[in-house]
Amino acid sequence: MKRQIIFSLLTATGLSLMLCGCEELSGGRSSQYQRQQYDAARVQTDQLSATVVNLQNTNGEIIRVVNDLNQKIAALEQKNANLEKNIAVLQQQIANESKERQITINKMIEQISKEVSRASAASASSSGGPVGAGEFLVHKVESGHTLGAIAKAYNVSVQDIMTANRMKDTNLRVGQTLYIPKKK
Repeated sequence: MKRQIIFSLLTATGLSLMLCGCEELSGGRSSQYQRQQYDAARVQTDQLSATVVNLQNTNGEIIRVVNDLNQKIAALEQKNANLEKNIAVLQQQIANESKERQITINKMIEQISKEVSRASAASASSSGGPVGAGEFLVHKVESGHTLGAIAKAYNVSVQDIMTANRMKDTNLRVGQTLYIPKKK
């Protein structure tokens, strides 16, 4: 672009000067007119020169702005690359912590399972049957049954049923097995 402007300036200047020179040779015009033509060409040349200088200054400013922007882009690209590395490191840490957490959870589940098994075994051995000597009838609790109604049906006391079954209160569950002592 710069070369084109300079070329245009030189071409215009050369044409103006050539016209002035050709008219002088032909003798067809007065020297005052030639001087006016020369002055007009000179003014145009000065204007073109000023335009070229302004364009060069503008071009320089644009180049400076573009260089500044390129530097900022390079800095942002570097920051972006660093952030991507940090994200990758954090993702790896999260994955490792997740694996560790799952291992810990599995160990806890295994430990709880062992403790529940031990407790179930202890409970089964302690409540494996009725308390006391003698014969017992087996009764499965159904919906609507109460300890008082069961005791009345078998002609025993509520306390006898509670003692035989190691019960702390009179609450019953559907499907629960109760041992009922036989009356002699």
